[in-house]
Amino acid sequence: MKASDKLSASEVRRVNRNRVYMYLYEQETPKTKRDIEQSLEISMPTVTQNLKELLEQGLISYVGTEESTGGRKARQIAVDPAARFAVGIELSPKHIRYVAVDLRAREIAFTEVEQQFQDNALYYKYLAQELERFLDAYDLKRSQLLGIGITVPGIVDKDQSVVTVSPVLAVRKLNIRQITERIPYPCFVQNDASAGGVAEGWMHYMQDNMAYLYLGKGVGGALLLEGKPYMGKNGRSAEFGHTCVHPGGALCHCGKRGCLEAYCSTARLTDDLGKSTEEFFQGLQDGEDELIRVWNRYLDYLALGIYNIRMNFDCDVMLGGRISPFLADYLPDLRMRLQKLNAFENNAAYLHIGACGSKANCIGVALHFIKQFIEQV
Repeated sequence: MKASDKLSASEVRRVNRNRVYMYLYEQETPKTKRDIEQSLEISMPTVTQNLKELLEQGLISYVGTEESTGGRKARQIAVDPAARFAVGIELSPKHIRYVAVDLRAREIAFTEVEQQFQDNALYYKYLAQELERFLDAYDLKRSQLLGIGITVPGIVDKDQSVVTVSPVLAVRKLNIRQITERIPYPCFVQNDASAGGVAEGWMHYMQDNMAYLYLGKGVGGALLLEGKPYMGKNGRSAEFGHTCVHPGGALCHCGKRGCLEAYCSTARLTDDLGKSTEEFFQGLQDGEDELIRVWNRYLDYLALGIYNIRMNFDCDVMLGGRISPFLADYLPDLRMRLQKLNAFENNAAYLHIGACGSKANCIGVALHFIKQFIEQV
């Protein structure tokens, strides 16, 4: 190793501190100093010094003592998830959603406000004002805030400067600075479905390949390869909603016909029928004939979209979005439809429903700051 390649003493300390923190973060149960020393193979003085620094920063805490085997009981240590938090904001055509999550990506606060999207200064001012009200309403301390993630139902360019197109919001070349300039905290903007895929991969400890299909007013997705998001050359990977499932069929927001989104947007279940999501699924359970007909058609196209994803990527498929909390009762039916489509598999056990429900997008974009923080402690 060349002299220039050697780590400085301060960098060595930082690396060791992060190793200790990450070790505690990844454990399901509290650990002792001896556990850390033996697992990381670093000296007890080094362990003690790093724990002292992490305690001073409020990032870890002593949470009890282990069972005694004679002699002094060893104190147990764990990370403090409440030490920092991040906020995820989801922009949609008619609503803005705010979710705050702790260092383990667990929800600590949520609100949704009804607000029609408009690409103008008044809308973006309102977005920032509602964020401050949200922080105040839940007594979330700005000093512990890592950053604000914002999802949009559109393509975000690699430079994080422009939303190149958002058919659902009916905008093109939306300058991201317009969205964030009134927010006085670090900001990150991401495609909504990509963020949802990150959240589900995180919650499922996904280190393998996974395709995420987001079902909302817009239909999109994310592709995780060995646990890492694959964005594609132009940031447009996994735009599953704009794959064709019915050539020459229904008109999509994108201007083309026959897209999966034209058939599997949640608007087919709600806006088209003048119902809320809850009303639709309650009516479905009550056996309303029209809703059963609409739902069967919806599932036919959804199964076709999932089948195409499976054939292309041969990986697990995760469903998420606004209707995912309602899908559990219909998963066997959907899997049966997939079995009939697939000539190579006799079951569809590869299909799963996401754990984050309708808040996956907000959680996923907030994770940008959570991951950044824990990797740099």
